[in-house]
Amino acid sequence: MSEKHADKLLHVQNGVIRHLLYSKVDEKDLINRYRTVVKREVKHDLKAAFERLDKQKLVEIIAISPEITESDIETCFEENRYSRRPNFRLFMLRPHDPQVNSASFISGHKNDAGVTKMNELLKPVIYPKDNVFGLIAIDQTVVNHETLEIALQYQERYNYISPETEQSEFIYELKFGFLWINFDQRFVSISIPTESLVGIISRTIQVAFNCFVSPVNITKNIVDSVFSKEFMKRTTLNNPDPASGKPSKITLVDSDLGNKVGQLTEFDGYDSPSSVYQEAIDEDGDFFSTLGVNNDKGKIYLTRQLKASEMRRWGIWRIEQIMNYINSVHDNGEIDEKFESFGLDVDPDLVTFTTTNDERKVILEVIKAVVTCKVKKIESFKLHDLNVHKIVTSLKKHTIARFYPYCESCDHYTDINCNHCGNTDLLTISVKKGQAPKVVCSFCYTELQQDNVRCLMDHKVRIDSWYDGAMINPKSALVELTEKIISKYFPDVAFSHEEESFYLQNNVVHYSSRIASKVMFKVRELEQFKSVWDRRITPKPREELHEVLSLITEKCSYHSVDACQACQHEKSVRCIMKPFVTFTDHKLHPHHGQEFGDISFTIKMLDMDDAVFVGIAKSYEKKPIKPTDKKAYEMLQQFVYKCKDTTVNVLGIVVAGELEQGFVAVLQDLAGRYRKKVVMWTYEELILAVDYAIRSYNLSVSDVIEELKADITRRKKQKPAS
Repeated sequence: MSEKHADKLLHVQNGVIRHLLYSKVDEKDLINRYRTVVKREVKHDLKAAFERLDKQKLVEIIAISPEITESDIETCFEENRYSRRPNFRLFMLRPHDPQVNSASFISGHKNDAGVTKMNELLKPVIYPKDNVFGLIAIDQTVVNHETLEIALQYQERYNYISPETEQSEFIYELKFGFLWINFDQRFVSISIPTESLVGIISRTIQVAFNCFVSPVNITKNIVDSVFSKEFMKRTTLNNPDPASGKPSKITLVDSDLGNKVGQLTEFDGYDSPSSVYQEAIDEDGDFFSTLGVNNDKGKIYLTRQLKASEMRRWGIWRIEQIMNYINSVHDNGEIDEKFESFGLDVDPDLVTFTTTNDERKVILEVIKAVVTCKVKKIESFKLHDLNVHKIVTSLKKHTIARFYPYCESCDHYTDINCNHCGNTDLLTISVKKGQAPKVVCSFCYTELQQDNVRCLMDHKVRIDSWYDGAMINPKSALVELTEKIISKYFPDVAFSHEEESFYLQNNVVHYSSRIASKVMFKVRELEQFKSVWDRRITPKPREELHEVLSLITEKCSYHSVDACQACQHEKSVRCIMKPFVTFTDHKLHPHHGQEFGDISFTIKMLDMDDAVFVGIAKSYEKKPIKPTDKKAYEMLQQFVYKCKDTTVNVLGIVVAGELEQGFVAVLQDLAGRYRKKVVMWTYEELILAVDYAIRSYNLSVSDVIEELKADITRRKKQKPAS
């Protein structure tokens, strides 16, 4: 027996090795070989003597048993290498190419092609825990005409204190798992002893096989449909309403539990996240195991080891029962049941986007409402289980909550004036942990007084709670997440952020497909400016251009009507507006503090060749500009003014820096309400614009820097305007 085959026997149970010896070697020869290896006689019962042997001694006896071939060892290993407690994590499967089925997938992955694809992706994986590493696919097997099995192996490290040296030592154990992939039944099953590897494997499957994989939630309806209640032996019950005064968690155990659990009316309304059943494994019903079902994880498991052939027959049969139910829900089920069974709460995009369970729950309820509106062709849907406080606090990072109360005199929801500055556009609900909500004017930062709220008709508006008038608009990141989730789980419904929109009024989701909701545009989306953005700047010139951006300002030392008109035709770059002369029809003019637009030119947008663009220019800022910064206030003042200007189609922010995302969201919300579009020229875009202008004028960057430094010196010498 080779060392390789001896190693394989180390990965099967002792009882399996003993059975191999009993089935292949005569009793007389077993006694002699026992004497040879153990150096003592079998005193009474041969089987009792063998049961006392450790694995190493059993393998040594196999090594001197010529009756046992390497083929026998291979078969023994293949049948028994998997976990002594096999578990199956279930995932829904959808190919990106709808033409792919099991036959075409298996045919296209012959000769271990599936193993090769997975290993190309697994090789560079960084593991979250340092005790597990080296996950690879080792072989593949066609289990039946629909299902491909890919075997996996990895190493797990165990630390211990050596009794001889009392020093920390460690050993490695080679472990095995496998996955099943079935395109016809639309499932992936992952069976691996170490839970932390499940996510790595599922993500690898998605990339390797060009498909979407999402965890299954085994709902109560699935459990009741697939598993016979009469065989239930244990169940765990959770109370979804801790305020009810009832116990939060109960575990019930009884040999006849299935026939009794329905009579326990005191636990009506409890959820059952996990249950245990007695399960017949063989077709004749003579071979039993304990079967566990973990609903939230989409996991079923057995408490005894099975041969691989038994596990394949039973496992695929059970999984297909579960998936038949889930697939019927997917094709014909109600929206609530789909959301419950698809396991959306553990979707990786949602988990990455959120930090709390409350966020995930509220976002999923909003997405469900959007899907419901689309499927049922309605314009609004009320979130009955969520109050406005819960919605606003849970979504405060991802939305802008405007104060938009109901005026009884006007008999409708209405805008109100800021008591201090008279602004009507920027009154937002501010929520901080541990504090009462308040309404603050984002324009002048004055807090609104609850007893002095007046609508635009000067009616006094009664306010019982600041939450009574919440107009909640999603930020672009939440809209993009909504589009991504709907396209993954509801491809037939779909959602396009460019053609559809939604918002919340209190706890009612309003959906619209009539108005394109895209407000913010990147410069790279506009073909008109391709000559500017379709270029690459290498690191060294980029460093020099950074210095230009850090020096350039809204006006130079020469600024005047005559000087700006002359500069229009000069080959120079002395202010932040000048680069735009080289690729637009912008006309330079003196910059002053009272103006409401620094840059103006025509732009090809909104099906117009001459849409009017007005940009608000600000000089270099090292840190992102926050809504509370002075520079942000100045920009906001100009922005609001231009939003109300009916001659302006597109607004621009031109700043040699970046804007904090919360400030961007405020600008986007304002522009959307006034049906304006916004094009952002921030640090990256201005680097390209300045570079384009310098090249157009055939200047050197060093000359521009020198001129800008000289201009700073001139400005310092000039007396400030009176």
